[in-house]
Amino acid sequence: MEDNMRAVLIDRHGGSDVIRLGEVARPTPAAGEVLIRVACAGVNPADWKCREGYLSHFMQPRFPFVLGFDASGVVAAVGAGVTDFVRGQRVFAQTGVGAGKWGSFAEYVAVGQDCVVPMPDNLDFAEAAAVPTPALAAWTGLFDDGGLGPGQSVLVHGGAGAVGTFAVQLAKAAGATVAATCSAARRDELMALGCDLAIDYRGSDIGAAMRAWAPAGVDLVLDTVGCGSLPMGLDLLRPGGILVAVLTLVSGDPGPDTAEAARRGLRTAVAFSKMPSGARLGEIAALLDRGRLRPPRIACLPLEQAGQALDLVQSGKAASKLVLRVAGPWHG
Repeated sequence: MEDNMRAVLIDRHGGSDVIRLGEVARPTPAAGEVLIRVACAGVNPADWKCREGYLSHFMQPRFPFVLGFDASGVVAAVGAGVTDFVRGQRVFAQTGVGAGKWGSFAEYVAVGQDCVVPMPDNLDFAEAAAVPTPALAAWTGLFDDGGLGPGQSVLVHGGAGAVGTFAVQLAKAAGATVAATCSAARRDELMALGCDLAIDYRGSDIGAAMRAWAPAGVDLVLDTVGCGSLPMGLDLLRPGGILVAVLTLVSGDPGPDTAEAARRGLRTAVAFSKMPSGARLGEIAALLDRGRLRPPRIACLPLEQAGQALDLVQSGKAASKLVLRVAGPWHG
């Protein structure tokens, strides 16, 4: 039916077996919403965690439920009161999945106008879909929680992941000195993004490398990996410094040791991007437009392979940022 759309659906929480491709009614934009015809949808760790029910503390989805936090596409329609967007305009957005609304793994998604941003002209749809959630997580961790400013120093743990790639670039754009951990194979890539020190987390002593680079400690450690993978994190901070961990939602992840940090006169925080996200995403878009920021390397899969994409991200075996191509001859 013309008023229906293809979408990646779950009818219950669970593993790979709960994913199905089906047809549901196309959403109609409510007042204050923008209906986006989706060109591409970014695939994030938060998507498989949503599938498995890890977000149940934040929202209770009504099944069938459409996954997908990030979207790029063109405006198909607008709801009452929307004046800043017009039909046919290229946009990208972080959807309302975190609030229990349908997401971007579909041909159309309705998003609150305060979470939608015009796409920079120098990005194609696949690149734009790779931006919102990881870039917003990096921004939140560095600036909203970490308070990073010009002349300060930061270690980004997991610098070659999507969040880490954005964090390195955002920190450099803010005038900070940046170290990052990564695999040896990704070292040159991070250095090309402006990283001042790239540490092979497999073959190097991270603590020794950081003490040699910043003997007094850094102002901020941003842990984008979690799960106890940086046990010496607090040791790397200067007095009064802060360790910010990006929220993983993984069961068994202890998160930062807040009590030990306080005992040492240090601080901790757990970062997760806030809604609405349009204001911050607009600032990120401006940096992208000026060439101060660029998306991570991308691999595209068709919408029909959403289940495989989620499995790759969950396994940690995805070598690139995964993006789903949804539909339409007009996408870049």
